Amino acid sequence: MNETSEARLRMAAHWLQIGRPERVLDELQGLSGDAAVDYRAYLFRGAALHALDRDAEAVDVLRDGLALHGPFPAMLHVLGSALRSEGRLPEAEAAFLQGLSLDPNDPDLLLGYAHVCLAAGQAEKASALVERAASHAPESVAVSAARAQVAFALGKDRDMHRHSTEALSYDPEDPNARALHGTASMLTGDSRAGYNSLRSAAASQPDDADLRAAAREAKLFNHPLMVPLRPFARVNPLIVWVGAVAVIYGLRAAGLAPLSFLFAMAWLGFCVYSWVVPPLVRRWVNRKWGS
Repeated sequence: MNETSEARLRMAAHWLQIGRPERVLDELQGLSGDAAVDYRAYLFRGAALHALDRDAEAVDVLRDGLALHGPFPAMLHVLGSALRSEGRLPEAEAAFLQGLSLDPNDPDLLLGYAHVCLAAGQAEKASALVERAASHAPESVAVSAARAQVAFALGKDRDMHRHSTEALSYDPEDPNARALHGTASMLTGDSRAGYNSLRSAAASQPDDADLRAAAREAKLFNHPLMVPLRPFARVNPLIVWVGAVAVIYGLRAAGLAPLSFLFAMAWLGFCVYSWVVPPLVRRWVNRKWGS
């Protein structure tokens, strides 16, 4: 392999590391001869395609690379991740298990397998895999982020907040950690911090429609006109209605008909407010966000 090809492969690795997958593909396009079939060319191309959400193409490239070069943990990790994104969970599991048979203590493979388990609804198994990864990479943003995702799957909002905060302490600029922290903050009642984190994550990944939508919803929730509705945001609406009706009839049964009437009118006003104000605020927020 000549120096020019080696330089292209090094540059492709650089672009991949800083999150520029389209530049990776540009660099690899210029390879020829032995360099074009180097294991790094397959790995970098597959990883770039996966980052661009072109997972079906990534799977084909990575399987070609594995067929040519044999089992390779890093390539199996990206293959498993691409298959998971495609929803092909049994195949993704097989890829990660093959990788772990080569390196049982690889944190990336353990975390990748944990994400497959989360996608399959196996949160407890995912938790065990994450803790195995943590024993080999205790101070890792990826491990803390995975712990936060497991906590979310288990409905442990405060644990999710703690782990996502820990992830941010390792890498304050990591968009995944920012998104997890934003979600956890919203779930634990800190809507301002939630909006700030989600906005930051969306700004760093402008092509992620889900992140942008989450940040928009957080901004809506933080609008001053939404303050009266916030205490009820995490309560089942049916429970709120049953509680209100119980109070109204309870006051009447206790001989406090005037107070019951006042409460009923206040409840009616609150209901009208909750029906009218959110759509108006949403229209204003969407117009400001350009959507």
